[in-house]
Amino acid sequence: MRPRATETAGRQYMIDYEKFYAAVQELFGPEVKNHDVKCFYRKLCNNPDVPPDWCEIFGYYSSEDDSLISHMDEENLVFLISRKQRVVISGSRRRDVIKCIVKIPQLDLLIAASQRGLITVFNNQMRIQTSTNVTDTSWITGCDYLSQLKRIVATTERTIIVWDYKAQGSSQENYFVIKPMDHCLLCVCVVPLSDQLCRDDILLGDDGGFVNKFTVHSDDFGLKQAKTKKKLQSQVLDSKDFHSVKRKLHNDWVMKIKYISTLNCFGSCSLDSVHSLVLESLKRLEDNSPVREFSMPRGANTFCYCIKANVIVTGGDDKVLRLWHPNINTKPVGKLVGHMFSITEIVTNEKDQLVISLSSAKVFRVWDIQTLSLLQVFHDSQGGPGDMQIYSMIYDSNHGMLIAGSTVIDMYPLTKMIQDTKQIPRTHEREINVMLYNKSFHQVLTICSESIIKVWELETGLHIYQILDPHGFNVELTSAAIDDSGLIFATGAYNGTVKIWDFGSGQEVKVLPEGKDWKEDELWIKRLFFLKAQEKHQYLLLALERSGKVKMMQGKEDTICLTVIWELPDVVPVLQDGNHIVRLKTATKDRGVPFPDVTLIVEQTSSQHVTNPAVGIEVNCIDLLQVEGYNMIVAGTLNGVIILWNFVTSTVKELYRPEDCFTENPDLDPKRFRINDILFLFRTPECARRSSQDSVCSSSQCDSSKGPQSSKGSKQSIHDSEGKGEQTDVTVGEQQPGDKKHVAETQPPVLVTAHEDGHLRLWSIEVMRPLIYGSSKG
Repeated sequence: MRPRATETAGRQYMIDYEKFYAAVQELFGPEVKNHDVKCFYRKLCNNPDVPPDWCEIFGYYSSEDDSLISHMDEENLVFLISRKQRVVISGSRRRDVIKCIVKIPQLDLLIAASQRGLITVFNNQMRIQTSTNVTDTSWITGCDYLSQLKRIVATTERTIIVWDYKAQGSSQENYFVIKPMDHCLLCVCVVPLSDQLCRDDILLGDDGGFVNKFTVHSDDFGLKQAKTKKKLQSQVLDSKDFHSVKRKLHNDWVMKIKYISTLNCFGSCSLDSVHSLVLESLKRLEDNSPVREFSMPRGANTFCYCIKANVIVTGGDDKVLRLWHPNINTKPVGKLVGHMFSITEIVTNEKDQLVISLSSAKVFRVWDIQTLSLLQVFHDSQGGPGDMQIYSMIYDSNHGMLIAGSTVIDMYPLTKMIQDTKQIPRTHEREINVMLYNKSFHQVLTICSESIIKVWELETGLHIYQILDPHGFNVELTSAAIDDSGLIFATGAYNGTVKIWDFGSGQEVKVLPEGKDWKEDELWIKRLFFLKAQEKHQYLLLALERSGKVKMMQGKEDTICLTVIWELPDVVPVLQDGNHIVRLKTATKDRGVPFPDVTLIVEQTSSQHVTNPAVGIEVNCIDLLQVEGYNMIVAGTLNGVIILWNFVTSTVKELYRPEDCFTENPDLDPKRFRINDILFLFRTPECARRSSQDSVCSSSQCDSSKGPQSSKGSKQSIHDSEGKGEQTDVTVGEQQPGDKKHVAETQPPVLVTAHEDGHLRLWSIEVMRPLIYGSSKG
């Protein structure tokens, strides 16, 4: 038994979670916990090809997040894993990873550089302040902040990038490229020079074992920029024009380089087993004098310095943390053992005297540096095989947060920070534009006007992850939709762009990029719907634009881009000429999409109606119904007209038109007829049969308790001045005895419309008369 039988293309065959849970209980008994089943179900959905380990369904291999649900030992934990926050950086290329994270404490800013060239600056609320894409063929290997020049430096394999992130206007493209370099650059750090103004020293480590020092001045960038009035994209500077020195200190790659201000020296580590760690002053780069070297088996991948304890902690492929006194390089003063895989990152929490180490298996270990005791072990269990590597990790002392970068940015807060600031959580800082429920995973997706996507666990309120500026910096999202399987969701923005995302990880899957000649006012995406695809590995979306156009978009496996493959003809002008029913000519070629290619069969009329430009006639909302026997799209316009596209009968029909909806009256609100939303209500035969059984079971109770006011419909107000169609009194819940034999039959769909005047109206499609409506105002 598996939650789904096929790949993504077979999403319609996916088993509902409730059915899956019921089947598991039937097989294994009621002892199986709901939370364990949900985690197992989600894992199978995200990785359908991986053979399941049924032990996990009993919680035998539950993650740290699962164990924290009981809250038994939360007070004793250093980092509260259950309150982890996740930030997904959009705009980067597919399968990109966060290669480097740097904290600027004095500005309370955070810099993140992705491997494929996206450099992002976050404010203290972890919102994107600015970003740039480095268009270099080489991957980014590191970044840091130039404290004197107030700029960001990043290194690729062959170049140095200096970016003026505060420049106005063209800031996203305004950076300098310094090249060529003799070797492949692997790491970078900046030497803080408080006594030097307008100058910064940059330390670089490369694959040749060299440590390089580059000196840069503000004149190298600021004056050159001031001489040019044009809008700059990037400028290439010759590395020979800069003062630099280098010295070979290692016989293997330089993995990490740092400047330790307290010791007035720099440190560099390497995979070299003899020259594993070098700790020396900057002057040693300019001569050949002996340097302080620390040796360890298989070298060192990373190191950090603990100021109060005055020890250097190193870690590498031998899985052992070694503690060294800065002046004693013959033997470590202590060892910390426990990691089962190579140690890739080490950071310190000076205030609490903690060392946090990370292994290549994404296992975090928290140590007390004074007692050398292990305080906490946790691991990141989310993500697929491609998301296993964490490339960077820092500790943010300003906010008491451990921050790790992989394909996303994960933030683990200190437990005491959470306990000290307990308050009613706030979902968003700005108004919410979109809120959707994922019925498969029982999670809620919200989008605010600041274009921050957040995903929440419905039962616990746990914040799963968030995506900042998903369609680009300062691009507002206006619509979203979740696929029936719950595995993917789509977003649409005011500039007409559309993206498809993986719901579990927040990774971008497909994108409809912005065109050169697009007009934002017309292409604003107002509605999105997922359609069932007949081909494998294919996505189909139906989108409504602000201009009233309805388009179908297709995404195939072999390309990341969505393409528009179908558009609904504009029938509003034809209906305005008095044609209440227009026939459709259907293309004979079947393209395997839910709606066929159609054209309007318009009869020539003598009178041509002239549209009043002051009256909005564009389609404002749509809904679709695709079940057995029905294939329809219904639309509501700005002036109150309801239009039904029936692809089974090949007709388009004007179902309702308010009186004087095409004429302008300056004394009345021009928006008075506007339909803000429209919805099909349809009961399947299975639903009708269940309803009939429930009704029969409780009929004796209903008959004994029913009074003259028992009908829910009796409290609905009937608008006396409604259109001239016949009105029908409806009593919801009542059923005549003679109608019981027909209850299981398929009933025709009913339309619900939400109007600008505050009323909800229900319509019968067959006769198109208002069944009932109520006012939200009363």
